[in-house]
Amino acid sequence: MADEYMLTSEQAPVITHAIVYPRVKSRQRYFLHAVLFLGTVLTTLFWGAWWMLLHKAQGVVPGPYEYFLDALTHPEHLIQGFGYSFAIMLILLSHEMGHFLACKYYGIDATLPFFLPAPIVSTGTFGAFIRIRAPFPNRKSLFDVGIAGPLAGFIVALPFIYFGIEWSPLVPKVATEGQIYFGEPLIFKLLSKSPPGLDYLLHPVGFAAWFACLATSLNLIPIAQLDGGHISYALFRRRAYHITWIFFAGLLALAAFGFTRSIMAGMQWIFFSIVLLILKKIAGFRHPPTINDEEPIGTARVVWGMIAAIVFILTFIPVTIF
Repeated sequence: MADEYMLTSEQAPVITHAIVYPRVKSRQRYFLHAVLFLGTVLTTLFWGAWWMLLHKAQGVVPGPYEYFLDALTHPEHLIQGFGYSFAIMLILLSHEMGHFLACKYYGIDATLPFFLPAPIVSTGTFGAFIRIRAPFPNRKSLFDVGIAGPLAGFIVALPFIYFGIEWSPLVPKVATEGQIYFGEPLIFKLLSKSPPGLDYLLHPVGFAAWFACLATSLNLIPIAQLDGGHISYALFRRRAYHITWIFFAGLLALAAFGFTRSIMAGMQWIFFSIVLLILKKIAGFRHPPTINDEEPIGTARVVWGMIAAIVFILTFIPVTIF
């Protein structure tokens, strides 16, 4: 794929011919990918083991820092976190490899997944991402790359959602000081069977599935250059810019609603909105066009866009933690 060069009006008259340089495919940074992957395995093993301890004890357990000191002298305890780590790593890997393989199919230069370990965050990870280092040839490729990740991750997450709920015992719903509740995505509500007065004590695999739902729904929001933004631009082109602002206003409304439940619930959407504004400052809310925007994407992709909207509805969590 050739690079495009812009010329000023002063330069243009003296140009008699153009030399087009082929794009050189960037190298993969295998060592960095491996280090980040292994680091994320370790952090998710640690937090998975801590969540499993909390799940089994159903009461007072050592704090994360004390448990970390214990894990330094008894690393074999980390095996308790295998289920959580395996679930969340496989879901994230499937999501990012969906993007990567779609890029490979269209010959778009992209990196392998970068995993983001998060030692001091209870998920053990901030997620993962790939870097796309070439423009999209057309809206078909933009749509396919955008939708491949969330759909792949969601399909892989389904058994973990089911078994995560099945392995979660029902306990009496009691309001206690410092108690944390996780908001349920619609798919959890459809699969759960908790009677009034009882709540699920979420199994670590269920927590991995919950985090997968959160990540999937956030990525599918049709804003700017999120996965949902790619899908939106592929379907609606310039109108996607207005859709971006409508959904951004919706996030602020969610923050206001969240504050009616708790400070934490409202601040989560404020934080996410600030992250999006930072991305707006870097890349803007107006999605860049593809090389050939005029090429139609076909009816089938409109149907797949509706499927992506259904996945978004199933995984979206209006109030995440309260």
